[in-house]
Amino acid sequence: MKKFNALVLDCESHFKSIHQSLIYQIGWVRGNIRIPHQFRRKTEYYVKEFLPFKFWEHSFVKGDTRQFWKNDSRAHDVQRKAFANPDKVLSWNEIMEELKGEISEVDGVGSYNWGFDSKAIDITNRKINHSGFLQTVEHTPFCVMDMYANKIINQDYFRFIDKLDSEKLKLYKSKTGKNLGYTAQIMSKYINQDHYYEEAHTALADSSMEFELAEKFVSRHWKSFEDDFLGKPKF
Repeated sequence: MKKFNALVLDCESHFKSIHQSLIYQIGWVRGNIRIPHQFRRKTEYYVKEFLPFKFWEHSFVKGDTRQFWKNDSRAHDVQRKAFANPDKVLSWNEIMEELKGEISEVDGVGSYNWGFDSKAIDITNRKINHSGFLQTVEHTPFCVMDMYANKIINQDYFRFIDKLDSEKLKLYKSKTGKNLGYTAQIMSKYINQDHYYEEAHTALADSSMEFELAEKFVSRHWKSFEDDFLGKPKF
């Protein structure tokens, strides 16, 4: 079997403020995505520059001024964990130097929502270094959401949905409750038949879950992954 070393990453970022999309935590899982029982290298860091409390202040524009709204509810827990793990708190440039080395050793790099994560990485790098990051790294991207939305959500998926009772059906709806959702959490529920799974919304846990989604996709649809999705992420 042809091996395929992949790196699947997840970014947790600020939002609802002038600090929109700046990354405060990033994690990734790296390994041969075609052999599930092989060793996985797991990495997670907090971004030193964007942990201070001012970055957690949500705000809104009223007239010609921007006004404080509320503090981000994630702030306390994130800072508590960062203080408890000082070895995981690094500068953005240190983290990117390590990520660049990791990407150079894999065949493909992706995330569940590559459109968001790739944009957030470049926005964050531009804040620090006044230029993007990904164009400086040779890489072949893929988007796991693209793979699931266009290949896994098919007749079998809808037959599965049709068999759910009303209580379980709610667990597969979008935040508005009007339509079926296709978030990483919902796709993980489906592919693992685990109705009550909840995404952690932390970088390492989420990248681990997203790596598993990619792993299960290529085990079923390797040729389609190669031909339709690798190097062709749709936004």
